Amino acid sequence: MPRRPNNNNGINRQLIVLNVAEKPSVARALAEVFSQCSGSVEKPMRRTAAQIFTAENVQFPSVFTQGNCNRNARANESTAPHIMITTSIRGHLSSTEFGAAYGWKSVPPSALFDAPIETGYKPDMEPLEQMLRTESRNVDALILWLDCDREGEAIAHEVREVCIRGNPRLNNGLSDPRANPNNHIYRAKFSTVLPGEIKQALRSLGRVNENFVDAVHARSELDFRVGAAFTRFQTLRLQKKFQGLRTGSNDSSSSVVSYGPCQFPTLGFVVERWARIETFVPEDFWFLEMKLELNEGRGGHMNGDGNVNEQSRSRTVHMTWKRVRLYDRLMTMVLYESCLDAGEAVVTSLSGRPKNKWRPIPLATVELQKRASKYLRIGSEQLMKAAEELYNSGLISYPRTETEIFRPEFEHLQLIQSFQGVNGQFGEYATKLLTNNNFLNPRKGQNDDSAHPPITPCKAVDPQSIQDHVQRGVYTLVVKHYLACCSRDAIGKETEIITKISSEEFLAKGLMILEKNWLEIYEPWERWSTGQGELPRVQVGSRIVPTSFLMKDGRTTPPLPISEVELISLMDRNGIGTDATIAQHIATIQQRQYATRDNQQKFHPTKLGIALVEGYNSMGYQLNKPDLRRETEAECNLVASGRKSKDQIIGPILSKMRDCFDRVNAEAHKLDLAVARHFQALGSDGGNFTVLRQSFSKCGQCENLMTLKEMQDDNVQNRVRVKRKVLFCSTCAEGYPVPRGDLAPYFNGQDREPFSCPICKFQVLKISRGEGYDGNGYTVCPKCFSDAPRDHSPRSTDNVDFRCFSCLHQTCGLAGGTRGGHIDIYPCPFCDSEGSNVTLRKSSRGYMLTCSSSGGAERCQYVVWLPKAAREVTVCEEDENDPVNTSSNARCPNCSSTNDDRRTNNKIVRKLKFCWKPGSVPPHLGREYIGCVLCDDMLRRDTFISLPQRNQEELGQIEITYTGEDTMVEEAGIVEESGIVEEAEMVEGYLHAEICEI
Repeated sequence: MPRRPNNNNGINRQLIVLNVAEKPSVARALAEVFSQCSGSVEKPMRRTAAQIFTAENVQFPSVFTQGNCNRNARANESTAPHIMITTSIRGHLSSTEFGAAYGWKSVPPSALFDAPIETGYKPDMEPLEQMLRTESRNVDALILWLDCDREGEAIAHEVREVCIRGNPRLNNGLSDPRANPNNHIYRAKFSTVLPGEIKQALRSLGRVNENFVDAVHARSELDFRVGAAFTRFQTLRLQKKFQGLRTGSNDSSSSVVSYGPCQFPTLGFVVERWARIETFVPEDFWFLEMKLELNEGRGGHMNGDGNVNEQSRSRTVHMTWKRVRLYDRLMTMVLYESCLDAGEAVVTSLSGRPKNKWRPIPLATVELQKRASKYLRIGSEQLMKAAEELYNSGLISYPRTETEIFRPEFEHLQLIQSFQGVNGQFGEYATKLLTNNNFLNPRKGQNDDSAHPPITPCKAVDPQSIQDHVQRGVYTLVVKHYLACCSRDAIGKETEIITKISSEEFLAKGLMILEKNWLEIYEPWERWSTGQGELPRVQVGSRIVPTSFLMKDGRTTPPLPISEVELISLMDRNGIGTDATIAQHIATIQQRQYATRDNQQKFHPTKLGIALVEGYNSMGYQLNKPDLRRETEAECNLVASGRKSKDQIIGPILSKMRDCFDRVNAEAHKLDLAVARHFQALGSDGGNFTVLRQSFSKCGQCENLMTLKEMQDDNVQNRVRVKRKVLFCSTCAEGYPVPRGDLAPYFNGQDREPFSCPICKFQVLKISRGEGYDGNGYTVCPKCFSDAPRDHSPRSTDNVDFRCFSCLHQTCGLAGGTRGGHIDIYPCPFCDSEGSNVTLRKSSRGYMLTCSSSGGAERCQYVVWLPKAAREVTVCEEDENDPVNTSSNARCPNCSSTNDDRRTNNKIVRKLKFCWKPGSVPPHLGREYIGCVLCDDMLRRDTFISLPQRNQEELGQIEITYTGEDTMVEEAGIVEESGIVEEAEMVEGYLHAEICEI
């Protein structure tokens, strides 16, 4: 890499510029343009994580004179030499995830609405990130050549952040480029990789559009949080209850019942059409059909296909009944007989008028997708891949655009002239278009994204020279459409005859094409015909005896399954996705096995897709409808235009979606009923299960004994190769998954009566060490395990495997839960990571406060033992209906910050409520006491509460160990039951701990 000279004023030296493209092909095209500039010197190509090209002495207006006010450099402006280093990435560099503390089984799905989001780099992107930091170290400026749309702006922001970390001088030593409008980071605007446009982009460098970046980040966060919450909810719940929802495939996507804010409305359109077909009730109808034999005038005529026919004396004309059809047979019969009695039809009207078939408007992405599906029979995802390759090869302009208007300066004639040298149809039509005044400037459409021109050909080539047949078809379509846009409208003459027989009127329409114009190049895809050509001329008042007059019957037919053209149109009309993402959403519902597409480009929903839509509709929340997504897109557009900030839209939308999620979670049984209509219960005879033991334990619904079964086709790729077990009740036809371990029915003491769960009446199971579980044992109810009782479980156990040590039942001797155990009391003073908070827990020795990161290899050592004099300790919760009056009682005003935004890093410290054992504490503490353990000195002094300090580690290491009692979980080794997360994880929030000083 060239070394940066010490001369900081830029005189007598070349400025070093790093150019970053979104794709390797674009980087190669840029490097070729730079190397071909007059006087430039090309250096050997290097390669690290990507190809790196270098060209010296590339002349264009100095980057330091561009970017702000000087957006369009004048042609006569002096130029400066630059060393152009060019490389590329592969789309988004960074990715977002929830932290390790927010794993699938660590927190309930609802926690993801507030959980901190971590941004990082996946292993395949780390080499690119390192390369950018290295290459940017000695450069003077950075030019971002990412795709010129919103997503491209977001990727440009990611590249900018990486390069600033590698070279803070690019931003004058600041970390935030928004705070420094005079930074040395520039944005190139281009739509093709043709030399002329690349050179123009170098003379008109701008800046990253921060509003576009915020709009993309807002949409991404909303989709990520909402999608993750609903996906976990659906997957964790349904896979525990039904067969056929886990494929056992290595592809993780096939084992996730996913939800997406765009994916679900897309599925909704498919299911809605399916429902119309399924509920369609055919009806019988009757209609009248009449044919007349009419004499034609002398001379030939042009039919609807534009061909000249020889003269003929008479021809048959089909007349259409104006009523079209009737659903009353008797009424149709009466009208038919009256017409037969009349015998003759009277010509009441003969009209003719000129008619034009308008040429198409310029081509945008959505229209390209619809036409490719209709004409080429290829899916939208396949189309976009082919169009991307054509763009990278310089054959067409950027294929992701909403623009349907050409700029006045677009050089149409020059582009059309380039096609004159192409053999075949393109060359012949281009020559015809440039003669006899046939060229016409294209029409204007309604949309303009102000970023890209419409999709046009950029280079004239013979389509047969393109090897890939899909790319060949797409290129042909783009060229035909563009040439048609520059043509004149097709001109024809429409004739109409109206006749009357008795009281009924019949009509016929004919068309004669006078000038094909644009239709000539668009053949065979576009035609213009009524099917009867030009109608013969007859006199008004003429009486004609029908050659055929019949009464016929028919039956209505259901609509066809939705086509891809219709689906794309509905998504575009309702704001589902963007021109760049519509194809991706359509592909997603197929990858998730929610819908399939046949050879006719028609979509059919699968059982799972139907079940999900029916389930949510039964709750009253039609998540498959486009309304919620349309609102989100509208709000993101306001951010993109600068009328709202990102923070102004995220909060309200998340609040609405969280309310929706809470309702769905409360009525989850309706989703179960909908899925049960299409899928068998887990463990039923149709599944691949073997019986381990008949009459194993009692069912709480029918009180019969259930059978213990074992799944045979569990995912062999799991590191813990333990087969899944299920209790199945043949009477109720329902299955209940059970945790790993050595299972045994649990009985009461000496009388050996089955111990039944007081909530659901199912016999409790005892889990002992073995069969993939290394802990010291606990108890679990098979019904509550996969369907936590809402009235007896902390909110932290929603859709998380529920065991007896989490239960809050007041009278059950096995229940060991702690009220308020799911609430964060205060941030952990020992942990630096975000999301680590202190929570209330319970063990056999009493209540304690521990860090939420107290499990795993890097467990936190923070523990506060609470006094054994406390009969019960709970966390003071705020009343959502009266937050003002309850906030002072729930939060400590001395230790908490004043900002109530939970999504920021503000400190919230909650008080605890102690209920004392009689006579166990001094009288001034009363029977109950509410206080803050951090700042209430009297409480700590009189009850001997000791707060650990960091320097205690010098005296001895504090370690949490786990001991075993049936009512607690002691191990960090309880393995995921659903198979979604393979690693063994701790059941978050319920540890039985002891303090040991080593």
